[in-house]
Amino acid sequence: MQEMLRVEKLKMHFGGLKAIDGLDLVVHDKETLGIIGPNGAGKTTLFNCICGVYKPTDGKIFLKDEEVQGKEPFEMARKGVARTFQISKPLRDISILDNVVAALGINEYTGFGSILKKSHKKEIVDKALEIIERTGLKEFKDKKAREVSLGYLRRLEIARALAINPLLIMLDEPCAGLSNFAINEVIDLVMQLKSEGKTIVLIEHNLPISMKVCDRLAVLNFGQKIAEGTPKEIQANPQVIEAYLGEEDDDHVNA
Repeated sequence: MQEMLRVEKLKMHFGGLKAIDGLDLVVHDKETLGIIGPNGAGKTTLFNCICGVYKPTDGKIFLKDEEVQGKEPFEMARKGVARTFQISKPLRDISILDNVVAALGINEYTGFGSILKKSHKKEIVDKALEIIERTGLKEFKDKKAREVSLGYLRRLEIARALAINPLLIMLDEPCAGLSNFAINEVIDLVMQLKSEGKTIVLIEHNLPISMKVCDRLAVLNFGQKIAEGTPKEIQANPQVIEAYLGEEDDDHVNA
């Protein structure tokens, strides 16, 4: 199976805090890998290292065999790594359509102002509209981002990720804080991307969601990988139950 991403002996230390401590991880092409673990396990720090927000203390990161650790976030985006955030970060005072247009311009323009001035070509707008329809945002395309609900902002994050034609989509808790209805809509969108053969890495605290969506799960605790396997294997792993849920929550693991 072809590798899309490989992390080797990755370390990210903040003073005496070892947020990531010698982590090895592989993401295969066209799979959905879930990253789970308790709060403070290092999940978002791992995302930040891969996406260029942090420069790792040590270790290597490979994207399709190219060594990429230490690259800037815009460089990783141009290489095809798209990332969403726990807290949605749209361009709040422009429309949903312009948010996607701006993302489509990332490979062509260097400044935000030039993106919106120069990228309203018909082919760019048509592509943005296609992505907006694909992510269920068509009826909100003319609304400013600050005018729509959190569930639609999460879909906008995914729409902007799709705009860079990504090799790898990294979703950081896309269902956090959403209603059950909105969660189901986001799950349906992720499952749609899976069916299209997208490579996805997902952080999600809601374990039943991870079990449903992911092909494999990697479990982090104190910056180290303590388990890896299929959802069924992880569900039955005593070390995971103890570290992630606590032994008293066995029933929750089987949910």
